[in-house]
Amino acid sequence: MKFLFNRYLILSVFLTFSILFIGCSNSSSGEVTITKEMDQIVSDTIMEQNKDALSPTEKQFEAHKIYGADEKDGLISIYLYALYEGYNKSTGTEVQSGHSYPARIRLAKDENGYVVKEYKETEEGEEFIDSLEDLFPSKYSKQVLKDTEDGADLGEQLQKKVENWLSKTSK
Repeated sequence: MKFLFNRYLILSVFLTFSILFIGCSNSSSGEVTITKEMDQIVSDTIMEQNKDALSPTEKQFEAHKIYGADEKDGLISIYLYALYEGYNKSTGTEVQSGHSYPARIRLAKDENGYVVKEYKETEEGEEFIDSLEDLFPSKYSKQVLKDTEDGADLGEQLQKKVENWLSKTSK
């Protein structure tokens, strides 16, 4: 009976460690913490990618919401929702042109920091859902769909930037 008990004890210890090992290896799925440098690269990339996409305006602004990031094969994928709008001094805080969308930015680290390797927005219309599923992990998709309806609550953040610009340029 003692032999049987030892055998079950060894088996249960083995299973416990196996479960812990599998759980730990799955939890380290390459999640990446966004640094200030990475966040600035996201802002700069959004501005660069949209500079010629909309009607010309005097000043453009962006705001974004990052859902998360992961790393695979040396590339860091950042999943975000962006709002990009253009304004003119004469029309104040009234949006003259704008665009909001989910996007993925892929970065690679080099000796000088990070380099943008890919910028990809979701498709529009009936291709939207398929392209969203191609670009984003499923854990972010529901939030993205919600944010698509309400602009990810980025409008207020953008308005503060616009008001700050208008107050500085009216002096």
